[in-house]
Amino acid sequence: MTRQTTSVIDRLKDKLKETAAPYGLPSPCQTFAGAKIGPDGHGAIWHNGTREYAHRVAWKAEHGPIPIDQETGKPFVILHLCDNPACCNVDHMEVGTQTENVQDSISKGRHGRPSATMNKLNRAVELADAGKTTAAIADELKISEDEAKRLLAFHAEDASLYAAERIALGPDTAEEMRRYRLTREYEAVISAMGLLNEARHIKQIDLCV
Repeated sequence: MTRQTTSVIDRLKDKLKETAAPYGLPSPCQTFAGAKIGPDGHGAIWHNGTREYAHRVAWKAEHGPIPIDQETGKPFVILHLCDNPACCNVDHMEVGTQTENVQDSISKGRHGRPSATMNKLNRAVELADAGKTTAAIADELKISEDEAKRLLAFHAEDASLYAAERIALGPDTAEEMRRYRLTREYEAVISAMGLLNEARHIKQIDLCV
């Protein structure tokens, strides 16, 4: 295990809080008490310059790289058997597809959780369909114009896939999978913007010295 991996695991362990064992599981949850990310409340921790899901860091430390789903070419998702998104107990995790993850979410009644990002997307699309400019959309949603453009670009790229999923998987699963894609992309953009702003701030300090 590398020094950097040991460091992130030590930081992860410092933020874990043991909570009662869920019904049907022999061991307690190790709930991440640090920063959360996404609408479901997954733990988030910085690793190698990027913000990662805490439970995925824990899983990789125990099992190695997450296997690749040959159908999508992307790593499998990590399913929580305990239904606790902030749990980092690897005994409560198993790998699965995103469709399985969404269907599990729906079966447990979590698909109806409100999403501020999805609300912004839907409203941005409504305003765009009404002929509003991106500047006007940004002003109404109280976001930057770049963010408004990003939301509309996501909608344009995702529309055909979303429509196909509604037919093949049903509206609930399709909506949840779209929310998942939007959340992942949105978090990546916000994280990148944060790093860029930090770099600009450091550069400004250097110029003042």
